[in-house]
Amino acid sequence: MRKTTLQNLLLAACSVCLTLALLELGVRIHRGEVLSWHTFAEPAVGYGMMGYHPRLGWVPRAGRFGSDWNSSTDSSGIRSNGASISSPGRPILAVGDSFTFGDEVEDSSTWAAYLEKTLNRRVLNAGVGAYGIDQAVLRAELLLSQYDPAVVILSFISDDINRTEFSYYPYGRGWKPYFEYQDGALRLRNVPVPQIPTPHRFRSLRRVLGYSLLADAIFDRVSPQWWKDLPVIRRMHRDGRSISVDLLVHLDSLTRGRNAQFIAIAFATNGQIGSNSKLPEIVERARARGVRVLDLSLEVLALTPSQQERLFMPGGHYSPVMNRSVAESIATVVREIAPAAHP
Repeated sequence: MRKTTLQNLLLAACSVCLTLALLELGVRIHRGEVLSWHTFAEPAVGYGMMGYHPRLGWVPRAGRFGSDWNSSTDSSGIRSNGASISSPGRPILAVGDSFTFGDEVEDSSTWAAYLEKTLNRRVLNAGVGAYGIDQAVLRAELLLSQYDPAVVILSFISDDINRTEFSYYPYGRGWKPYFEYQDGALRLRNVPVPQIPTPHRFRSLRRVLGYSLLADAIFDRVSPQWWKDLPVIRRMHRDGRSISVDLLVHLDSLTRGRNAQFIAIAFATNGQIGSNSKLPEIVERARARGVRVLDLSLEVLALTPSQQERLFMPGGHYSPVMNRSVAESIATVVREIAPAAHP
């Protein structure tokens, strides 16, 4: 009886191993990598163009960077607009996430670049990939005194609201500042932003499995964050909606106090970079508290997927066509609230 049970277990183990081996071979043949022998579980890239910032978490480093598209940034992390305009008067400052920075398009094809050309006024593109509304507001605060803009524009997607709830966000550079409520008031936390090692789970197991293309095919779908060695996201609270509105109100007040105008802009995504679920509430609540909000999400969300196709790049960011349209909409508002003035 005992010998039969052991034989059955060995037979089952051999059967499982053979099946896995055949599946491994099948995946390798399908991908054309039959004889490849390297780890497929590559760790998250080293954030390339991003450098550490003690108050913001990360900002673009100065220099020129290229992958599928090129971008150039100066010593303040301001992105080039291509053939930049040197116009008199106070500039326009744009802050926000990768949709403001203009991921997936060239310097001259961001909405900030098109806005500069349309208005013939200098536009400072201070967008930073993976920023939450909290980081965008903090970046605007730092740049207000440095550049004294006539207009401050903060654009956001729904996912930027979620990001305000995290102290660690691996799709940026990692550790970040965040706000929370204490005695009914906003308090900034996690500053200076830590530089300690980031949290991971079962890294050794991932490295062992990384040599299997079958494991790569499975875990890249069922657990991409762990498989790509992205650290654990650390959520500190679930007050993102209220904090986002309070921060927009704060930046509006701060901007007006410097004799400038503030515009918050709601952007829609095509679903690749978060949903759009929180936009209506934030737009309504911010407007109710006196913030000027330009809601550019409604028109996009009314389109069919086929109609949206030309508006988005493969990675989910705005195409040059969409960025040009965004710039035209913003330009209309800017002309109304802040006509060009010469010193």
